[in-house]
Amino acid sequence: MNRITYKVLVLLIIGLMMSCAKDKKESTKNIDDTPVTEEVSEKEDKDLDLTSSKSEVVFSDEKITKLYNQYLLVKKQLVNSKAKLVQKEAKKLEELLDDSDENKQLKATTKLISLTKEIKKQRDFFVTLTEETEKIINGATITSGKVYKQFCPMAFEGNGGYWLSNSDEVRNPYYGNEMLTCGKVDTTIQ
Repeated sequence: MNRITYKVLVLLIIGLMMSCAKDKKESTKNIDDTPVTEEVSEKEDKDLDLTSSKSEVVFSDEKITKLYNQYLLVKKQLVNSKAKLVQKEAKKLEELLDDSDENKQLKATTKLISLTKEIKKQRDFFVTLTEETEKIINGATITSGKVYKQFCPMAFEGNGGYWLSNSDEVRNPYYGNEMLTCGKVDTTIQ
């Protein structure tokens, strides 16, 4: 009887260890030996950015509407911790921008994100992406919808970080599923 109990116990421990390993981060190396870290969730296709409320924002300038919507796609992939898709969406955002002085910093930041393979660094650059996007939308006229400026006080070692959202429900791009709902609506832009 003791042998059976021992074998069952060993099998349970092994099963538990294997199931916990599925939720851990997966690390690999880039060609230049820099680490790439993407969180791996049990359900790869689950969108963590989904909320029950969503504000369809339309600006008087269609270019700004496209820019804001593409910004939201970058944010979505950060929430989902999908580094490759963050790169792809940042590249699309970069292509929407002209070479004007007004867009210079925004375009440079989108380029950095599109070239960066590590999710942590993408999140670092997202701070500037948010600041530059906010400058553009603050100077624009919203014809419908609301933009929610959200804030996580724990981001960046307690210094905090802002982002823009189309929902009043928090989905944190700086932590993904680690602290998905950490934050609050700081300002509503209408």
